[in-house]
Amino acid sequence: MPDANKNNNDYEGKVRVKNGSSGLSEFVKRPLPTDEEIEEFEEVVHEEAREEAIDDSLSEIYQDEKGDIVDVKRLSIKKKRGFFFKMLNLIFLLAILVGLGYGLYYYIFRGGSDATALNLSLSGPEKVIAGEEFFSTLSYKNLSRADASQVRVEVTYPENFIFLDSQPKAGEKDSVWQLDKLAVGESGEIKIKGKIINQKETNNVLLAKITYTPENFSSEFKKEASWTFFVADIGMDINFDYSSSVLVGQESEIAVKVKTQENNFLPQFKLTIDPLENMEIISVAATETEEKEAGQNLKIEKARAGVYNISEIGEKEREFKIKYKLSKKMVDEQEIVMRFQNLAEDDKTRSFLEKKIKVEVMKSDLNLTLIINGSKNDQAVNFGDRLNYSLVYNNKGETSMKDVVLMAVLESDFLNWKTLAEENNGREKGNTISWTKEEIPALAELEPDKEGIIDFSLEVVSFKEAAAMVGRSFQIKSYVQFSIGNSEEFSSGENVDNRSNTIINKINSDLSLKEEVRYFSADNVPVGNGPLPPKVGETTSFKVYWTLGNNLHELNDAKVEVILPEYVNWDNKNRTSVGLINYDSDSRKITWEIGRLPITVYRADAEFNISITPADSDRNKIMVLLPEARVTAIDSETEGAIISVAKAKTTKLEDDDIAGMSSDGRVE
Repeated sequence: MPDANKNNNDYEGKVRVKNGSSGLSEFVKRPLPTDEEIEEFEEVVHEEAREEAIDDSLSEIYQDEKGDIVDVKRLSIKKKRGFFFKMLNLIFLLAILVGLGYGLYYYIFRGGSDATALNLSLSGPEKVIAGEEFFSTLSYKNLSRADASQVRVEVTYPENFIFLDSQPKAGEKDSVWQLDKLAVGESGEIKIKGKIINQKETNNVLLAKITYTPENFSSEFKKEASWTFFVADIGMDINFDYSSSVLVGQESEIAVKVKTQENNFLPQFKLTIDPLENMEIISVAATETEEKEAGQNLKIEKARAGVYNISEIGEKEREFKIKYKLSKKMVDEQEIVMRFQNLAEDDKTRSFLEKKIKVEVMKSDLNLTLIINGSKNDQAVNFGDRLNYSLVYNNKGETSMKDVVLMAVLESDFLNWKTLAEENNGREKGNTISWTKEEIPALAELEPDKEGIIDFSLEVVSFKEAAAMVGRSFQIKSYVQFSIGNSEEFSSGENVDNRSNTIINKINSDLSLKEEVRYFSADNVPVGNGPLPPKVGETTSFKVYWTLGNNLHELNDAKVEVILPEYVNWDNKNRTSVGLINYDSDSRKITWEIGRLPITVYRADAEFNISITPADSDRNKIMVLLPEARVTAIDSETEGAIISVAKAKTTKLEDDDIAGMSSDGRVE
């Protein structure tokens, strides 16, 4: 056996040497692995497979979308979506699904109709005049895909509106229209005729509402619309003139001036004066005029206490006066309210103007009345005007007054005291003038019912002098006060005053008109044509320049007017910076209508051409080209009328120095 094993081993060694590899015989002869070796081998294989799987997983993690390895040194951290984000996404998705479902349901079961697609609108004029008749139009149309039933249109009118008619006719209260049905695409309109009587510059709103029930609906729907219009004017100018202070027991008056405008729809009206415990209305009567005999004066009828119907106003300015008396002094300042209303066409009275007048109530035994330029009332004045004062004093008591001292107080920075004219040698001090028994002997003892008058005057400064007084009140406040030597003999009583009425003179804006007639412009350029000087039988034209200056207040209703002589022709060629120039060939009047002139427009210009063809009778004469041009305006601050007149212009061409070198203005 040993030999056999030895041989075998030798053979095995030979085979290994010769072949250098295992053969089948060698595999057969190799000893089998043990169970431990097999387990170890399986563990090694399993570990290698696990490591390979881990490597593959890591490769996938560090690869980008293209399969390339990413740079792990640069990490982009993506925020993880939270619970609320997911919840919002879910809600949004549900909303979309619900909307789609409702839309599908609406389209299938409602036929795609819009129950609110019914159009309603209102239209009419933007501006009206009080009492003017006008139309407003209410339009409606069914734009939905369903018929509308039980259609009702209702209008709410503004206060002071008067319904006159409508097409179609209205139902209940002239404000409701009932329609049985409004088919798809059907439209219609309601025209409402009416007028409004309201105060100037008020906005008024008309409201409309339409209610209806669409087909396939059980609910009622509603649409609304509105239209706003403006009362531009009342069709007349109403001005008031009154004293700002009254004396208890003395008759006072309020003058009312009425002038109708071109467009007036209130030919008659009612005046209502609110009652006061201490006021007695003595009369309301038209002022005596030349037209009264021809039956062209105002007609005033008393309807009841404090109410008067006024008619037959006419086209010219009319005036009536309200005379009244205050029986006692209740307060220092009292308010008198006047309402101008339409003569009611129905049961409602509508006011188109309300005027509140505040008066200072004075009580005294010595009646002092101050008058300026013939009026006891406030009034506007111009720079450079002369103010003529009259002071009337009267003892209305039952006891003689001794050693009376009267003092006129003129509160203003705009009086030229150098122009004071006063015959009684009153004592001037500061802004006062005083008189005693030394200047007026009658003041030594003033018996009951005795009276006297003191006159004096002075001028308002020019605008040039006032220009340096910027920021001061452009007005003059005047009143008179008194004292008596035996005051202890008079009962002091209550609310006793020692003053006269107060007059406030507001100063108008400095409106000026500069007028030039030229053949050559200011730059020496010819703007005229024809022979100079003018020649008989030949036409010469000239250029007229108007320049308005305004420096203090805004102006209204400003205009310039001039009437051409018969021999002067209107050649047009006009131009203005504001407003319009018109020529009336019948009246031969040239009018520059400016209207409102705000303070920001301190200068306005206009120009036009005129011409003459002198006749033989004009030879060797200087002809008037333009008579006095007249500018008028209403000061918005003082409410006073401003009037300024320019000098007449002739063929001498007073404003053209170049023309004056070759012509003396005489016709050749």
